[in-house]
Amino acid sequence: MILSALDAYYRRMSAGDDQTMPPYGFALQKVVGAIQLDGEGRFLGLLDLQVKDDKGKARPMGMMTPEPPGRTAGVSSAFLCDNGGYLFGFDLKGKAERAARQFEAAAALHKEVLAGVDHPAARAICRHFETWDIARAADVMAAQDTALLQGWLVFSIIGAYAHDEADLRDAWARYAAAQVSGMRGQCLVTGKDDQPIARLHPGIKGAGGQSSGASLVSFEMKSARSFGKEKGDNAPVGEAAAFNYGAALNHLLRRDVNRSRTIGDMTVVVWAERPNPAEDLLMDLVDPARIDPDDDAPAEDKARASRVRDALDHVIHGTVPLAFQDDVGVRFYLLGLSPNAARLSVRLWQVDTLGVLMSRIREHQRDLSLPTDFPKRPRYPSLWSLVHDARPKDGEGKARGKADNDKLFKLHADLLRAAITGGPYPAAITGGPYPAALLPVLLARFRSDGHITHPRVALIKAVISRRWRIDNTDKRELTMGLDETRTEPGYLLGRLFAALERLQEAALGDNLNRTIRDKFIGAAAATPRGVFNHLLPLSEAHRKKARRDSPGNVVNADKVIGKVMDGISDIPAVLAPDDQALFFIGYYQQRQVFFTKKPAKTETAPDATLIDED
Repeated sequence: MILSALDAYYRRMSAGDDQTMPPYGFALQKVVGAIQLDGEGRFLGLLDLQVKDDKGKARPMGMMTPEPPGRTAGVSSAFLCDNGGYLFGFDLKGKAERAARQFEAAAALHKEVLAGVDHPAARAICRHFETWDIARAADVMAAQDTALLQGWLVFSIIGAYAHDEADLRDAWARYAAAQVSGMRGQCLVTGKDDQPIARLHPGIKGAGGQSSGASLVSFEMKSARSFGKEKGDNAPVGEAAAFNYGAALNHLLRRDVNRSRTIGDMTVVVWAERPNPAEDLLMDLVDPARIDPDDDAPAEDKARASRVRDALDHVIHGTVPLAFQDDVGVRFYLLGLSPNAARLSVRLWQVDTLGVLMSRIREHQRDLSLPTDFPKRPRYPSLWSLVHDARPKDGEGKARGKADNDKLFKLHADLLRAAITGGPYPAAITGGPYPAALLPVLLARFRSDGHITHPRVALIKAVISRRWRIDNTDKRELTMGLDETRTEPGYLLGRLFAALERLQEAALGDNLNRTIRDKFIGAAAATPRGVFNHLLPLSEAHRKKARRDSPGNVVNADKVIGKVMDGISDIPAVLAPDDQALFFIGYYQQRQVFFTKKPAKTETAPDATLIDED
């Protein structure tokens, strides 16, 4: 299914005049320079082709060149595009003998491919390999930028790139077609019979692993072989289909294409069965990490962020953005890959229509929705902000201790999986044979450092809400803001604690070294009876003092205390983990109400088509 979908994407992208997809036998290479030759093959110099990005960093230029071989430790030359070791015999690594063998291999390949090609560029390149003296390479290159010799180089003959010449491209296409595997059979991707079967599959770049590319399909261990078959014969995929899926995946992984995102320890790529506006924005809708650009960000980034925010506003209200209304039935593909030495492992494979994915995004954002705790906090938290905030904090709210990136990356990827599949949020945040559940770990964070932040409470709310929905419980959905109709003891006690804290603040103002939250909130959430039996009498002293200095705050706090106490017949001695979670949600929501000057106006959904969750 994965290879078939990628093969279909390649054919879709190659159907028109789009030149971003390489034809069979070609690949997009990151070229750093050009070897300038005259008509007789004489070397004129190296031309730097790198371009500077917005930050002033030199970037290679993308060029469609003949596909290079998959190289490991052996000597194997590429055609018309290679490094200085192959094209000049220049010793790049202190191995002069190996550089000589590389030059010999390149000379032999170019002589074979260009045999019989009557073109000035072909004659100049053959002449270059015939006359170049590798013994003088170091002396000749002393006047050149030798750093370019380590990257991909192309030939420029009297100002024209050799790999763009039709006669030379045709010669390479004939040569590549003749190199196909000797085995023929039915291709598992296309279903076509009598196809040349790929023995080795293409290298995939951009998803981690070795720089030369990692394999999505490979067979090395004997246990992965059937009936004595070798390499790709175990799962026969046609040469053309193998090239197509490799070219499609490498295209999707390109930075400038904007179809991939690194999430934790995996790289996620997304594409659709046909072109549509959502294809470019879907990853930002799932993980809105880029919707709040800096003030000095490029205008293009700000415009994109605005489009994503507008689309999210529609989705949250259960409506389809106007630009997406004709595409809700379009099938989307999400593929998550992680490197494993020279291979790639599939961590995620999700196929759904745009309508279904938008309903999942809506559920995810509604599960997380809470009033923000300070003005600059993003309305839609990114997955990484949730992960980062789950770390232990010091007294100033900064992450404490050295980060365990493996665990953080895993949690990051698991959150994405939950968001797009509609499944439960990850059960674990720590490693080991007996991982701690996410909810108790977050509760322990509250008890240990006392930081009740928006991302932490949002994540707890999401875990609880998602579990209730999956388990089909009769519990009502947790709302974004304060819900005064909820009667769970944990939720009510959280509100009560917030009111008692507000009384203390009104009484003592800024003269507090530690509030009751610093001293008691962890214990109040776990063993409330003992704590509240102490705090309620203490609140009388706070109330008396606050009446003189801040009577309005006393009235507001007393209203909450009265309503909560009416709903609690008996303060429980112990709260279970789910009730402790409700305690912190109730505390956070009540706390935000105290500091909100005016009630938030009810948002109206933009005029649009309702999302079809089927």
